Amino acid sequence: MTSQHTKETTRKAAEILQEAVRREMEIKAKFGQQAVVCGPNGKTRVVSAKYLLQKMKSQ
Repeated sequence: MTSQHTKETTRKAAEILQEAVRREMEIKAKFGQQAVVCGPNGKTRVVSAKYLLQKMKSQ
């Protein structure tokens, strides 16, 4: 396997994971649930899934 092939495979895997997370956040937001995320200082935080979904879409 070449380095280019490895990079392409890794990129595709990351895209698939991002899509799965986005779908899960849409479901959680629909039901008013929350999600646990890592804050800037490394500590976990609980935020609304709706807020997190909005942040993900803006990026």
